[in-house]
Amino acid sequence: MVTNLRLLRVRKGLTVRKVAAQLGVNETWYCRMERGQNYIPPHYRQKLAEFFGVPVSEICDPTTGWPVLIDQPMPKLVRKA
Repeated sequence: MVTNLRLLRVRKGLTVRKVAAQLGVNETWYCRMERGQNYIPPHYRQKLAEFFGVPVSEICDPTTGWPVLIDQPMPKLVRKA
């Protein structure tokens, strides 16, 4: 299982560091949200949805803020040199 938040980032070819910087959030905190270890606070839900170009409901539960889980394996990542 993987969060849709992580899939969206990987499909765009972005790193956690780049997304966190663009959103103006702490890298560790963003990473924990992406792994489903933290809920997404209300003031970041719309910001993330706009950043990835999807509705809030594709990123997290609109009521609780817990990230949406997708039943598929994590795609292979390729490190850039």
